[in-house]
Amino acid sequence: MKIVIINNGLAGGGIERASTSMANQFAKWKHEVYIVALYKSKHFLPLEPAIQFIEPQKWSGGNRSYVLYMMKYVRKCIKQIAPDTILAYNEWTNPYVLLALHGLKYPIYVSDRMSPLMPVPLLTRILKRLFYKKASGVIAQTQFAKKIISSNNNVKRIRVIPNPVNVINAISCPKKNIIVTVGRLTKEKGHKYLIEAFAKIKHSNWQLSIVGDGNQKDSLQEQAKKLGVDDRIIFHGHLLNFVRQLSEARIFVLPSLSEGFPNAMIEAMSVPLPCIATRCTQAMEEVIEDGVNGILVKKEDSDILAMAIDQLIENKNLQEKLAKNAYKVRETLSFEKIAKEYLDYISGI
Repeated sequence: MKIVIINNGLAGGGIERASTSMANQFAKWKHEVYIVALYKSKHFLPLEPAIQFIEPQKWSGGNRSYVLYMMKYVRKCIKQIAPDTILAYNEWTNPYVLLALHGLKYPIYVSDRMSPLMPVPLLTRILKRLFYKKASGVIAQTQFAKKIISSNNNVKRIRVIPNPVNVINAISCPKKNIIVTVGRLTKEKGHKYLIEAFAKIKHSNWQLSIVGDGNQKDSLQEQAKKLGVDDRIIFHGHLLNFVRQLSEARIFVLPSLSEGFPNAMIEAMSVPLPCIATRCTQAMEEVIEDGVNGILVKKEDSDILAMAIDQLIENKNLQEKLAKNAYKVRETLSFEKIAKEYLDYISGI
């Protein structure tokens, strides 16, 4: 089958990682796979050699006129490739892809990736209402997301397929008193509250390991300095491989204010690590059963988060219990299982 995946590019964000991982799996199954990138970017993520990667020659530069260029470019690519099916990632761009391909007779499936409660521009919302119902199918990551997407856009052809876990096989290295988190350093990821909580925990012999980069990096480093914990926090920046950071840590924390599906957390669960996450959306309860395979806490509350971290530091039995149950994501969200669900859906099965 000839499959086109439309994504942002190979820069290394969550959407890019999810879409390229799916493309790689389809290619391993001997399908003819193309990735049509919507933006020209740095090539950070690896692809199977058989995948044909196409990207625009023009940089977006934040110019609104780029949308028209992008739509024309997408339509041209799809007409040249003539795929059997199309899978587009990212609700911010999916409506424009559907508009660009309107009138062509190719099946188009769209996958929403972020929290359905996250605000999007008015024009994007209008286009979603107009064109999502025309898609061959919509993929939501959680039942919570399905309910909102269906209601807001009058969508009938929608299926819940959770994200697969990119299994992290821990390397052999000594465990250290380290709390680790992975995610973009942007406001919605809530690192501000994690740093505040870290400054409040009772155990000054612990370190905080932050993997990720973004526009909040300077302000977060300044915050850590003001709180007097900068000497115990490591900012690793954006890493393609963060196996060592997860392997040597004892606890993973996801302090997000908004999540579509917690990819970094399920990767940590596969190590396995005991995880603390915020109730940033109702969908978190579809992944974490509080006190069984992780701990859920109120978002934007550094006091409660600090208490949860202290509780886990002081209770080794709880650490072991949560980690043991977290490990089960390797089965429930196995990559081949979820990729098969994606493939069946976009094949019309």
